Amino acid sequence: MGLFRVIPKLLHNRVVMAGAAPRHQHILRNAGPRFTVVPSRFQENLSKASSPTPFPWSMETAKQKALEGVRSMHQKHGKAVEDADGNPTVQSLPPTVILELIDGFKVSKALFTACKMKVFDVLRDEAPLSAADVARKIDASEGGTGQLLDVCAALGLLDKTEGGYSNTPLATLYLLSDGECSLHSYVMIHEEVIWPFFSYLDFAVQEGTVQGQRALGTAGRTTIRYHPVPEGSGHSGEDQYQESFYQNREKKLQFMRAMHGHTKVAARQVSTAFDLSGFTSACDLGGSTGALAYELARQCPGLKVTVFDLPEVIEDAVCFQPHGPQTGQVSFVPGDFFRDTLPEADLYILGKVLHNWPDDKAHQLLSRISRSCKPGGGLLVVEMLLDEDKAGPLPAVLMSLNMTVLFQGRERSLSEYRSLLQAHGFTDVRAVRTGTILDAVLATRA
Repeated sequence: MGLFRVIPKLLHNRVVMAGAAPRHQHILRNAGPRFTVVPSRFQENLSKASSPTPFPWSMETAKQKALEGVRSMHQKHGKAVEDADGNPTVQSLPPTVILELIDGFKVSKALFTACKMKVFDVLRDEAPLSAADVARKIDASEGGTGQLLDVCAALGLLDKTEGGYSNTPLATLYLLSDGECSLHSYVMIHEEVIWPFFSYLDFAVQEGTVQGQRALGTAGRTTIRYHPVPEGSGHSGEDQYQESFYQNREKKLQFMRAMHGHTKVAARQVSTAFDLSGFTSACDLGGSTGALAYELARQCPGLKVTVFDLPEVIEDAVCFQPHGPQTGQVSFVPGDFFRDTLPEADLYILGKVLHNWPDDKAHQLLSRISRSCKPGGGLLVVEMLLDEDKAGPLPAVLMSLNMTVLFQGRERSLSEYRSLLQAHGFTDVRAVRTGTILDAVLATRA
């Protein structure tokens, strides 16, 4: 089942299998990916005691086996395949990866366009449909629509048969505009806001500044801030960025839907990463729609959760309220966590908050939480964890670049979070890589 979910991501990559399980080979061969079986000499000697659950241990073992296999890929009979001067050749090191990186922006734009035109919604309602039928429904040219649909099929988002096109389970789960786990609004935020910022990445790197004026042409306007910063913080770039989300109520709701979907798809793994049964009350600072709060309530029936966010966010949080008994455990309180008194709680939560700021701003917020958190209380940080060398995992590295371009913030490694938290009296800092898009760090107030 786990392999099935990642097959669409493997279709245009060379897959290295650090193992030779016949069933896995059979699945990959039928699904279409190219793969090479490389014998792994990794001894699987990682300590199971170092992981709180079997899952992280299994993931790390698989990772190390794969890395060991990759390191030996360009070896043949114990000797490197290289030219007379000892340099790799095109035959031993083909340019496939580089060419795929060059095409990466085309893949993103194709996905953005398909979501913008609501292709997946059309195919949810009536499928299979021909390119001509889809073109008619989205008011587009037949030729261009056919090309876009074929790209989506090549990416594993659509199935193409003689009868026409239809959604794959991946598209049905994540790309319908109104799906329970929809990432449609998250896609559209990237299309409408983040794409323009990354068009000026070279300026951001050269100048070390947020490129709001170039990307959006909105310098100097007054805005509503989603996660507010203190007066005089100098984050004018953040002002421009946030304005694009809060031009009107629909834009605000689109941003809230984007953050809701991004949190919801990882909420269960985050909520179960640690044993939280010792806490009776929690406060999710900047918790927005309550996506994580509701899942925490579902997993911990004795936990009361308060979502603390800006008034303009709280007023529309009701649009995201799920059905079920857990709704009675979750309450919403308006406020600014940089200025107002924080609600009392045994456990404080910062989900996708600290990565918005550099260390000085993170220290300001953590200092306020530390003063409110009683000894023995907890702090749960939910972010993407960087490896200690900052060179991976790729999604976390890309998110870190994203936060730098947009906010001058960044993702951090466990040692960096440990340093931040210990400076404010939090000890026993532990982390779990959940295997999904967000990781969890738990610390205890001394």
